[in-house]
Amino acid sequence: MTSGQLPVDLWLDARDGRLFVGSYAPLRLGIGPESGLTLDDLDITVPDGLAGGLVSMARGPRFDAARPEVMLLAGHTPGTYRVMVTDRNSGSVVGETSYEVVGHWPEEEQGPAQWFSGRQPAATTGAAWGGGDPDAPQNHDVFPALGVRRVAVVFVDTASRRYTTDPVEMQAHRDRWLDEIVRGVKGPDGVIRSSAAWFREVSYGNFDLTAEAFGPVQLPGTFTDYFEESGESKGRFKGNFAQECITAADSLIDYARFDTVLLVSQSVPAAGTDPARSAWPYASVGGRGPFTTSDGHRILGIVSMPNEWGTTDDREIHESFSHELGHNLGLFDQYTPAVPGRNVGSWDIMDWDDPLPHPTLVHRMMLGWVPADWLRRLNFADGSPVDQTVTLSPVEGGAPAPGTYAGIEIRIADGYNYYLEYRNGEAPDIGDRRLPADNRVVGTDVTAPEQAPVSRPQILLLRSDGDDSGPVLGNGGVYTETDHSDPLFPTDFSISVSGIDGTKADVHIRYGVSGCPDPSIRPWPASPQRPWQSPDIEVRNARSDADPTWLNVPWLEHANTVVARVRNRGDVNAPGVRVDFYVKDYNIGGAPEFYIGSDTRTVPVGAPVEFSTVWVPPKKGGHFCVVARIPLYVVPSALSVVERTELNNQAQSNYDRFIASTASPSTRETTSCTVTNPYRQRARVFVVAAQSNPLYRTFVEHTWLWLNAGETRRIGLMFEYAPDPDASTLPPDIALRQDDVEEYRWVSNRVSVHSQIEDPTDERHHHVGILGGAQAEVTTGRATRIDDFEVRGPRAAGTVVAVGTGDRVDGGKVIVTVDGEGTGPESYTYRTVPVRDGAFEAAVPEGWRAVRADFLPPTGSAPSAAGWVRAGGERRG
Repeated sequence: MTSGQLPVDLWLDARDGRLFVGSYAPLRLGIGPESGLTLDDLDITVPDGLAGGLVSMARGPRFDAARPEVMLLAGHTPGTYRVMVTDRNSGSVVGETSYEVVGHWPEEEQGPAQWFSGRQPAATTGAAWGGGDPDAPQNHDVFPALGVRRVAVVFVDTASRRYTTDPVEMQAHRDRWLDEIVRGVKGPDGVIRSSAAWFREVSYGNFDLTAEAFGPVQLPGTFTDYFEESGESKGRFKGNFAQECITAADSLIDYARFDTVLLVSQSVPAAGTDPARSAWPYASVGGRGPFTTSDGHRILGIVSMPNEWGTTDDREIHESFSHELGHNLGLFDQYTPAVPGRNVGSWDIMDWDDPLPHPTLVHRMMLGWVPADWLRRLNFADGSPVDQTVTLSPVEGGAPAPGTYAGIEIRIADGYNYYLEYRNGEAPDIGDRRLPADNRVVGTDVTAPEQAPVSRPQILLLRSDGDDSGPVLGNGGVYTETDHSDPLFPTDFSISVSGIDGTKADVHIRYGVSGCPDPSIRPWPASPQRPWQSPDIEVRNARSDADPTWLNVPWLEHANTVVARVRNRGDVNAPGVRVDFYVKDYNIGGAPEFYIGSDTRTVPVGAPVEFSTVWVPPKKGGHFCVVARIPLYVVPSALSVVERTELNNQAQSNYDRFIASTASPSTRETTSCTVTNPYRQRARVFVVAAQSNPLYRTFVEHTWLWLNAGETRRIGLMFEYAPDPDASTLPPDIALRQDDVEEYRWVSNRVSVHSQIEDPTDERHHHVGILGGAQAEVTTGRATRIDDFEVRGPRAAGTVVAVGTGDRVDGGKVIVTVDGEGTGPESYTYRTVPVRDGAFEAAVPEGWRAVRADFLPPTGSAPSAAGWVRAGGERRG
């Protein structure tokens, strides 16, 4: 759409001038040459404010002043809006156009673009088991769930069937759901149950729920506009259903007051040849979004359930909602893949919710409900024999009695543990009342979470070969297995149980010395600030040596040392361990790997050993994922001795760093990441992004997309610093956070992006897994350039100035790179010198062939570079 006869024409790059809520599209300007105007003379605004959106003036890497382009950011409320262009000097309107914000996304194959600002918490789903500290439990506080989770229950319907208009009947629906979730509902046995009561019980009072009901809100389309049909007339929602419901209810709800949104849909009965249609329960793993609301952008847990749930069979709302909310807290389904005789079944609500079991011990640990000192820790990985009795209190009872424990963690290897817990469900508990067998010690086998597709659930019952009592032990029960890591000296492991009396169980554990190594490397996260990087992988180079803030950022066209730290948690040394290094595209789930080198070393028991290779990243691409992998380790001198487990032999880290420089206006930095469908069937992938600094904006090309079997797609990402340093006012989305400006002005923005994929082998596509994630560090500073860089005699010198003003920049460092041999980056030498009042100089050795300079700025400035200067005065890029 254009502005007609005014001197500035506008073209919006959006189909029919329509933008989905919270999406974005380029807005191109045609400025009549006779007007004498330039883009810097113009203010471009949306008069109706954030309901309609705003315009970002940041400039992308391909900005062309002759054909300028800005970005129109859609707002939170559907409707028709105007973009107005005014002459900054005269205040007169010089251009305008209209556009429409819509609340329904009709495309089936891929989701809309998304922009967001504000501080959004990074997802912790799929977090690793953590350290290898033998004196601390693993799987502990992985994603703590403490305090109160606030649930908005939103009733939604479609044109296929509306909710009743009878206020009494509708209130009965609201009351039924609130009773099941928080207030309590009395069962046939007289016991009052609710999801909130169950969570208080299993968390020992550390976690609770509140809920409020809203609606019904009416979606304009039919049921199949929002839900897909699959198995038994049960459907899962389409990609943008959650945002469309959140938008429809936006006038009713302050989303800043809630953490989970439960969407209760109206089912459609069969009519003639049309089958009945209903939405099968579904939940996001962790949060989804950020969703666009009138209260800002919000990452929210999403649960979808049909209103009729609990009326057609014996599965109750409070049971199933507790399971679905477990997903919002970060827990995965444990019923798939099926492992005969080993899935935990009714021992854990994340496998089977109908009997309302408690979570297993390790799930309580992950959620932060079991203090470390409630656990007895045994470490088979340290080579010490074990022969002792541990007394367990019932895990349902909370704090164990003096001299007893709530559970036992047996460290088999880093990231691989056995857990033993004593289960005894008794009144007044509402959970664990229909266990497969009561008054039993249950043994589970727990590994680090895998990227989809998973080969096994994270939690399984211990393996039994049929010659013992199995993994569920009563009085006199015995579990045995043999460790064949050293075939010449196999080691027996046994658990025997006695003294069960309803208040305790005595567990006797025996294990000999296995005599095997276990080289290992830790997967992500390195820390809450580095959720998609391994703590055991580093990328080092001359730039990071000069300024540690550049650690783990590959330097393109320079030699980088890729380091992997390997620990041996076994009980014998490991000679001849090999680490293979690979790189692949910056990705959030799957990408082809390219081999870059190997290193072989001896890893003694205990201290870490660094393995390394040298890698020169190409200029093209620029954004990478580094992988370190230990092939299955076998002792070279004893080929029958194999490492304890290979489940801890691989780690990877995604690396990226951007500078959104703040010349007026700021720059918009762009990149892309790849995502691959690893399944043999078509599957849907959701993309979830978050950021740490409220002064930035992040842009995601698609919020979800369908991928064919094995298909790889590239998804665009953009980042910008929102405030204009030369403007007297803040952008409207940042003005909401006025108090954050000084605190966050020079703080890096940590952007996290990860993908979730629905398992296409699951009939109802309820099972969601993590494909992978990436992170980017985005910093800001005044744009700079290096002027007058040249070599004069034995010294290279230049001046660093601010773009726009030409003022000299004081502080920071310059790395002068010297190509002295002409044999490539691995022979470069470096000189690091300070910048004082803008000036720098460095000694250059005789016989140099070419030199270049890279400015590493102080806080408040952006980096810059001067290209290669060849001996004789020739310049190259």
